[in-house]
This record gives sequence, structure tokens and C-alpha cells, in this order.
Amino acid sequence: MTLSLRQLEAFVAVCDEGSFSKAAQRVHISQSGLSILVRELESSLGARLFDRSTRHVLLTRAGEEFRAPCMRLLADLSRAVGNVKALEARQRGHVVVAAPPLLAARLLVGMAQVFRAEYPDITVGLLDIPAESILQRLQAGTVDIGFGAFASDQPDFAVEPLMRGPLMALLPKTHTLASRRTIPWAQMASAGLVVQAPGNPFRADLDRAFARLGLEPVVNVEVSQLSTVISLVEAGFGAAIMPPYAALLPANRKTVIRPISAPHLPSEIVMVTDALRAPSAASQAFREIAHSVVRKMRKAASDGGRARRPAAISGDPVG
Repeated sequence: MTLSLRQLEAFVAVCDEGSFSKAAQRVHISQSGLSILVRELESSLGARLFDRSTRHVLLTRAGEEFRAPCMRLLADLSRAVGNVKALEARQRGHVVVAAPPLLAARLLVGMAQVFRAEYPDITVGLLDIPAESILQRLQAGTVDIGFGAFASDQPDFAVEPLMRGPLMALLPKTHTLASRRTIPWAQMASAGLVVQAPGNPFRADLDRAFARLGLEPVVNVEVSQLSTVISLVEAGFGAAIMPPYAALLPANRKTVIRPISAPHLPSEIVMVTDALRAPSAASQAFREIAHSVVRKMRKAASDGGRARRPAAISGDPVG
């Protein structure tokens, strides 16, 4: 007995549509061609599948018996074909990810290492660029995924939370607040801050936070990059407020990291994609790897130990 895929598709189409003419339109074949496929199927099975009249097409008992396993077979076949195509698509391709320089160094490099081991034939472009440039690159189509402390209310972008944690204070060890276990926002506002320049998304978040609390921060220095902020704090130019991935910073004898209290204001590190573009298979694979890496970091933190992690990821995750 030989059954063809076209015969099975024709049978299911007639079952669903209840009409040979409508079924023929659905499978893009003439009505006479559809009738031939159904007759061939009936001949192979040795049973009539439909009772036909001028107005109605009804399943026989044999047709009723055959319908469910036939639909399952076609669904399984469609799913198998889709899985093979998706697997093949993930075996080759290209994905470009972008993050501010410090986040790229402390987190994305490790993700890229895990991704390369899992998908060796997909090339990865890693851009360490200012946060304010990432959204522009996404809209231009030159970046597939952006990482950073972006606000969730981005109408043209799909924003996917990745890490969530409290904002942290970075202080020189010689700072008057360095001996405190936690630091209230009011004291951070008057501590003399090193901040990123206006236009930076994280700086905008800080400005909104201070405004909500009715505080006017004292700013000592404004710079472009977070890595420069850290260097200036190390040099004693002031204190800084850091995003959640401050916990990924290596230990430093010149500075201390303290939680900011009263009130706790959480911040998120998110993945951002262009909402108007369907993600490629390579892009989707990288997003899955990113979540996997963060889950492992979170588990390592909850276990109270420092499990082995990808290269360039150190310290404990936040979230």
C-alpha cells in the first residue's frame, strides 16, 4: 500500500471544508485533481472515505476512523520539517549584539563564548558602543540585539528583561560614606557624584529617580563612558551610582560597593530588539544563550558559591 502526502492533505482538506470545491481551492489544485487524489487514497485503503451527494460531503465510518490519525500524522510531519529547518538555520548565520563597553566586557564576552561553543558556524559581531547609539543601530538594522539599562516604555522596540537588581553606590575607600553598610539616597545626592553625561539612558534614569525623591544631586564630574566613571571614582573624584551589573565588577582595593537604601530603587538590564523586524534564527539562539547564562549566574549566587562561569564573567549576578 502506497500513500502520498498529497493524498493525505487532500483528504484532510475535504474533512475540514466539507466541500470538494473549497478543499481544492485550499490545496491549490483543480476540483477534478482533488477528486482523483481522494479516489486513489480510497483505493489504497480499500474503503470509501466519503459519502457524496450534490449538496453534502459526509465522512463514512472508515473516514471517521482515518481522520484523527491522518491529522496527527500531518501535524507531526509539519512539526518535524519545521524543526529540521530551524536546526539548519541555526547551523550557520550571523548575529550582531551591542552593549555599553563595561557591560560588553563583563557580560557579553562570556555570552559570546558560550554561544560560539554551541553554534560554531554562526559568526558573532560584538559592538561595545555608547548606550545612546544602540537604539539607533537597532533601527538602522546594523545591530540585532542591544543590551543595557534601557527603559521598558520603548514604542518601537521589544524590551526583554534580563537582570534585575538594586542600584549600587561605588565609593573610594577614603570617602566619608565608605564605612557605612548602606547609604540613603539623600546622602548619595550630596556625596559629590561622578556621572555619565546627559543623553545617556542610565543617566536619564538617575535624573528621574532623584526628581521623584525630591533631591538635587551634587555632580562633580560628567563623562561619556561608565568605565571612565569607575576610573574617576578610583582616583578619588567622587562617588558614583552603578547599574545592577556593578556586581560583575572585579574586586578593587581602591573602591567599595554599597547598596543604596531608603528607598530601594531597582534597575534592569534588558535585551532590546527592533519590534518591526522578525528575529533571525541566529538572533533567537543568542537570546536563549543570554538567558541561560544569566540563569546559571543566578543559581551560582543562590548556592552561595562561585560556580564556574564563562570567561570574563566574574562576581555575583544581581537578580
